[in-house]
Amino acid sequence: MKSSKILTLGLVIAVGAYASYKISEEAATLNAPTLADETAWLEQDSAAAIAARTRADFSLSREALFEKLKQEHPDLREADIDTFVTRHYLEAMEIDGEQHFHRKSVRNLRLLNPAYTQRRTRGADASEARISYVDSVLSYYRGTNPRGLSHRVSFRFTVEVPYNEALAGDTLRVWMPLPLDSTACSRQRAVEILDAEPSDYVLSGGRSAHNSIYFEAPAPAKGDTARFEYVGRFITSGAYMPEAEILAGLKPYDNESETYRRYTKLPDGAHIVRFDSLARSIVGDETNPYRQSELVFDYIANTYPWAGAREYSTIACIPEYVVNEGHGDCGQVSLLYISLMRSLGVPARWESGWMLHPGEVNLHDWAEVYFEGIGWLPVDVSFGRYINADNEEVRGFYSHGIDAHRFAANKGVGDKLYPAKRFVRSETVDFQVGEVETNKGNLYYPAWDSYMTILNVEPISEP
Repeated sequence: MKSSKILTLGLVIAVGAYASYKISEEAATLNAPTLADETAWLEQDSAAAIAARTRADFSLSREALFEKLKQEHPDLREADIDTFVTRHYLEAMEIDGEQHFHRKSVRNLRLLNPAYTQRRTRGADASEARISYVDSVLSYYRGTNPRGLSHRVSFRFTVEVPYNEALAGDTLRVWMPLPLDSTACSRQRAVEILDAEPSDYVLSGGRSAHNSIYFEAPAPAKGDTARFEYVGRFITSGAYMPEAEILAGLKPYDNESETYRRYTKLPDGAHIVRFDSLARSIVGDETNPYRQSELVFDYIANTYPWAGAREYSTIACIPEYVVNEGHGDCGQVSLLYISLMRSLGVPARWESGWMLHPGEVNLHDWAEVYFEGIGWLPVDVSFGRYINADNEEVRGFYSHGIDAHRFAANKGVGDKLYPAKRFVRSETVDFQVGEVETNKGNLYYPAWDSYMTILNVEPISEP
């Protein structure tokens, strides 16, 4: 699950076991600019924007952090803070000559310090519900459940921009994520736009790695809120291939093919980079690409626990951040997986959007790996090994499979949006909650709100 964004994001789930869910706590605990802060949320200069976001992320003074930590750990000494920083249980940064701490430090210390929590590998304590989502896909492949593989999902995506005097008379430009269709994601199809407001829109149509629907409209009048919305429907499917079939079908890579050359490229932007020494230390003498993928998957799952991370746009190289800090969220460990696999000469790429699990709908990122003779297989390293499951296929599912509760909108990171954005993006790496700008600059949170509403989820039969 991903939670590094600095945002006010409203999320309402309106079907069956899907409980109401809203991500707003992070904004409430963040000293981010408000609409009263002389338009500090209106970003024009990229460098200034990133600097402001960094300051917001590192909003805790040493004194404030110590006071918060003492409430949970009365025996804590101030000198312990320095020890925790050295061990990367806490993340600190010097700003204006003073030490400041990441706003998620209190929670992260619970997750990362073995003295305060029993750290577990990713996926080790999977819930019965999580296990059932995997078993549903496996039951389809066993031929016992024709409705276990795919869902038809109806949803509403909304962006609301409230009135502000600084925007008077301006034009709002809004991008929202749209599910990838079958030409870009083999597990999604029949993507439809059932309704839209405004009714005129532009689709990215494969011209960006970020699949989007784009709107323009005047900024709201005083007392009003500009509302941009579309209702969509699509079919999303899980995928799985047993290990024996993968090993039997593997062929030597065609090193001259377009797929191989494109998806072994290094570096590939700022966040997919070379890790030759680390990759080789993980796999040793193993040359089978599938076995290499399994070793890399387990290394990441066992080495880098989940913790709340910095805002992505403030990190120069995300996989290096994971290695240096010793932890990472879903997108960060996925970028490390892709970098390690490419360093081994195995094609790998990014995929992201939303996880749609009942009661757990959230932003989420994962990866795909390519095996010659097999094709692309999904890899969700952040879900880890479900080692508490009884069935061996369930335990190892996410290293070469994925459940049906997904909304994939991105096939790459840091790409240009279509139509092109004029100012810095709020999400400079991923694209999940949308983007808003005017002729004056980028609108950063909390100048607008983004909502996803699941309207219906229907399991459908597959032959």
